[in-house]
Amino acid sequence: MNIYEKKQRWKYILLFSAVLIGAGSLFYTNRLVKTIAEDEREKIELWAEATRILANPNPSGNDILFPLQVLENNTNIPVILTDADGNIMASRNLDTSRINQEAYLLKSLEKMKSENDSIVIELGRNKYQYLYYRNSNLLRKLAAFPYFQLGVIMLFIGVSYVAFSVSRKAEQNKVWTGLSKETAHQLGTPISSLSGWVELLKQSGADPSATKELEKDSERLVRIADRFSKIGSKPSLVDMDLIRVIENSLSYIQTRRGKSVRFTPLLPEGPLIVPVNETLLDWVIENLCKNAMDAMEGAGELTIRCTPGEKHVIIDIEDTGKGIPKSRFNTIFKPGYTTKKRGWGLGLSLTKRIIEEYHDGKIFVHSSEPGIKTVFRIVLNR
Repeated sequence: MNIYEKKQRWKYILLFSAVLIGAGSLFYTNRLVKTIAEDEREKIELWAEATRILANPNPSGNDILFPLQVLENNTNIPVILTDADGNIMASRNLDTSRINQEAYLLKSLEKMKSENDSIVIELGRNKYQYLYYRNSNLLRKLAAFPYFQLGVIMLFIGVSYVAFSVSRKAEQNKVWTGLSKETAHQLGTPISSLSGWVELLKQSGADPSATKELEKDSERLVRIADRFSKIGSKPSLVDMDLIRVIENSLSYIQTRRGKSVRFTPLLPEGPLIVPVNETLLDWVIENLCKNAMDAMEGAGELTIRCTPGEKHVIIDIEDTGKGIPKSRFNTIFKPGYTTKKRGWGLGLSLTKRIIEEYHDGKIFVHSSEPGIKTVFRIVLNR
């Protein structure tokens, strides 16, 4: 299992843990809300009994004292008392500034009816009153608290994730820059020395074919060093003929292809002027073509297609290799990801960086069918 699969597994574990904690919090709070709601209903039933006693035509002094205390002790539960026909007779713990507004009372009564069942007060002689109530403010706030708590937690996690991602990306950029500049610097001295030895071999009458190949390799190393030096800083873009850049890249790759690999360039005629950095774009095409040949394992067809548009130019590199699972379309561009026994898994990561950060374009796996074909697409601004 590679690092990205482990990372994905940990994401699922953390997500499951968060859901479990949230579910536990909701379960506990709902149990607590239910307990408080039952307690409030018992209080309202006691309030109803006190109302029934006070409605007795001839209550004694001892009978009045306790009901009055019960009625006075309800200071937080909104209640409305109605007669058998639904006419409002009394209310308590409602908005005092609107208590005289009939519309407000009727609206409050409807809310109470929808929230809790009424309590029937039997007065005798087939006379009834109905007591309606709403949950107290404390109970309503307690019921909403876990959702507010989860929202705050999710917001905190989101902000932390974004901050961590930005910090990590900045750190990666510093590593890329330092590594690239140091690589270019380290290559500089041996390349200069190699170029000097090539000139000495030419002057000493060495075999021209041998010195020619050495000179090509020396020039190749110079080009590689130039690539790394440009990766280490923001490169400049120059209006160039994109077709010529692609053809130059293909000419180098074709000399190193297997005999069973067929190249099919489908390029438009005439110049196609696009702002690019030739050195880095050449690197991108080389990386994609090499990966395609590796995927085909030395046998197949490699098609390079260029389609110009009004605002963009599309470059498709298609191979007939083993394909890429859809679940890995994005993972393959991450640093360190590789399916090869050898290699650092940096080729496609560098490619994505060159296209998206330096050329302000896009690169992605357009399509892939296992065992049939894979298409990488580059989109550049004209």
